[in-house]
Amino acid sequence: MTASAPLVALWLVAAQAAGAAPAPSPPSPAAQRTVASTEITLDHAVAALETEGDQAPRFVLRSDYVLMLRTELLMRHAPDALHVEVDPVNVAAPFLEQLIAEVLVLREAERAALGDADPDDVAGYRAEVLSRIGGDDGLVALLRETGTSAAEFDTLIRRRAVAERYLRLRHTRLIEPGDDELRARFESDRRERPEVTPERFSAARPLLLRRMVREALPRALRQYLRSLGSRVRIRRLQPAVVPS
Repeated sequence: MTASAPLVALWLVAAQAAGAAPAPSPPSPAAQRTVASTEITLDHAVAALETEGDQAPRFVLRSDYVLMLRTELLMRHAPDALHVEVDPVNVAAPFLEQLIAEVLVLREAERAALGDADPDDVAGYRAEVLSRIGGDDGLVALLRETGTSAAEFDTLIRRRAVAERYLRLRHTRLIEPGDDELRARFESDRRERPEVTPERFSAARPLLLRRMVREALPRALRQYLRSLGSRVRIRRLQPAVVPS
């Protein structure tokens, strides 16, 4: 990307926040030559987050949002997950809310010196997601169809690992199940999947806890976001829609 591209991207963000339609001036001949030789895709923000103690807002980027949503649809085995049009209210909006919460939790984790992801947690998350989206081939297809990079996928995985760790340390009740819930799930697994479930609850508990925590993370993130109340102002800069 040329040196002027970041300025153009920032201009587009500011224009969206102000509700203005972008109308950049014609590029110079030098810029035209650069564009002709290199294809440039400008990202834009879909939400601005203004929180207490921050001098500048944080932005949620469209690329992050599309990557997260398509990843979740793949993991849930939605039909034609990489191309299907998504209901902006009942499907897309909750995912955007979850991404906003992840960004805010990451901010809090960094402020509390908890922003370093545990390598084992990251590796575990990555392996789990890959197993549910079709392995390496599924990842290649995901990145190709969303126009994102492997680095952006790794950022998604890292952010989620940090969010889980922070909520477990600082907001345990939001994300960790109680013993009654764990025992109920254990008994259900013993009935439905006895071949892969340990006979004793004490042996099953660690893996079961990790599984239930990861299942609870999306809900816990949304609950965390709602608990912030007036301490955060969220401005959506465009409707929560996903291009086909």
